[in-house]
Amino acid sequence: MNKAVDYLGRYASSQQRLSEVLGRFATRKLDQHDPDEIAAAIAATVTRCQALGYVDDDAFAQSQARSQRRQGRSQLAIRQRLRQHRLDDAVIDTALDVADQASANGELLAAYRFAQRRRLGPFDRRRPDEDDSNAIMQRQQRQLGAMARAGFSMAISRKVILLADPDSAAAFIDQLEHGEDPTL
Repeated sequence: MNKAVDYLGRYASSQQRLSEVLGRFATRKLDQHDPDEIAAAIAATVTRCQALGYVDDDAFAQSQARSQRRQGRSQLAIRQRLRQHRLDDAVIDTALDVADQASANGELLAAYRFAQRRRLGPFDRRRPDEDDSNAIMQRQQRQLGAMARAGFSMAISRKVILLADPDSAAAFIDQLEHGEDPTL
């Protein structure tokens, strides 16, 4: 229990992650003891931490989803990260709904934030020669590939990448953050 409280004092965690941490601790420090007793003690500790409110999978998932959305992560990427914690799909769906509650289109807002962070599309500081359409097309294809690898759909990626300048992108971000649904 001391190890669990110490760990939870430093990190937000799901029940599964806490079990894994306690399991690694037990294999390092308690290798002389019966594995069945250790597994039962870990399960009892996790259950007690949950009963005391130290571990809450719903709150953990919502916190992680909000944090990931602010960083510009796609719904697919957030879903994969939360599944690594062995959270139910219902918990993940609720967390994504809570994360997108303030905006009209959370996925589009996340795509703009991703592009801004990675300097893609309208946020790209490098400006190619306007005469070289082949170089422009290649750069856009690379940027669309980066957006696709991040988990954004092609339609959303095109909306972000093909936007003309950072000022109009900033205006769209502002509208999305305030719950408005901008038209492109």
